[in-house]
Amino acid sequence: MSSLVKNDFSFDFTNHLIQLRSIFQKSALMVIISSIILSFFIDDLILLWFEFINIGHNSLNLTNYSPSDWLSIRFSLVLILACIVVLPFFSIMLRKFTIIGMTSKENLWFTLTLFFSTTLTPLIFILVWIYIIPLWIELFEIASLVESVGKRYDAVSILGIGIGISWVILIGNMVIMTLGFARLIGLVENGQAKFRIRIMLISTSILILSLPFVYDGLRVFISVITILIADRISTTVPNPILGTRIFEVSDVSFKGKISRIGVIDCSCEGSSPTIPDSWNYEGVANPKCNAICLNSFEQYAIIDLIVEKKLSQLIITGCDASPLPVWMQERIKNNRCEFSGLNWLDCSNINEDGMLKSLQFPLEE
Repeated sequence: MSSLVKNDFSFDFTNHLIQLRSIFQKSALMVIISSIILSFFIDDLILLWFEFINIGHNSLNLTNYSPSDWLSIRFSLVLILACIVVLPFFSIMLRKFTIIGMTSKENLWFTLTLFFSTTLTPLIFILVWIYIIPLWIELFEIASLVESVGKRYDAVSILGIGIGISWVILIGNMVIMTLGFARLIGLVENGQAKFRIRIMLISTSILILSLPFVYDGLRVFISVITILIADRISTTVPNPILGTRIFEVSDVSFKGKISRIGVIDCSCEGSSPTIPDSWNYEGVANPKCNAICLNSFEQYAIIDLIVEKKLSQLIITGCDASPLPVWMQERIKNNRCEFSGLNWLDCSNINEDGMLKSLQFPLEE
């Protein structure tokens, strides 16, 4: 993660990923432990729930037509409850993990996403099981009322309806958090990365397999719609500070030596011309800034880029690089990176050909 809040640019990215893996390991362990504990109480919880929905319905006779499906339903319900129990702890750990590497807008977006996912999931779960399903049973009884004909209800089917809705909400929330987090750290960008497609396909497959048999015929449709909506919500992530989060850098020839170059397309608050769209040089990082000399978030992001991509040359298009803050110049030098500027701001007669000519860097074979 970047260091946009704390000015520590020498952290070990590998250790940071190890911390992320540790969060998922701890969460998985907590789900297993919670599942084991809940498995001892699940029968009592189911009986208590059936007693609740049976209020005022003396004709409600429950039958279990498939013992194997009953076991599957019990297991699914235990797993759902365990995930809901662990979700707040997972959100807190993930929040602590990401807080040091986010801007204020990214921090706000991710915090709100975690908050709503953590609070809305249990609330919707309660709403479905306590209000919606009992109401559905009541309406069904009224609609199917026939004299001299008794009614019997399949307990597995009734539970299956609630479990299906619970899986949709739970997996949908997890996809929003996962894709949102992936977009924040640059693994998914502009919807083009294979990583996004993999997450969506895996999540869709899991949801299809998780939905109970009462949803047969609608599993694929429900799963696809759920994941597409979750993906759409995840696209509300704030725009990257440098225009993009993904930079491909390779060795190029610059002033007679091999370098790793970053060209900052700084508009100097709209006063300087920007790099022409026709310039698309491979192997050179091309971050976009509004005012690198004034915006502290852009400054920290550029330093992070230098460290991450091991840049040895930093070129600013708008100015001659002298307006950069002293602390930033020192950080750049400490990372063995030279910096200079093309000073386009003072070249009133510069045209597109002149800009493209100043941005020619031959690749190292």
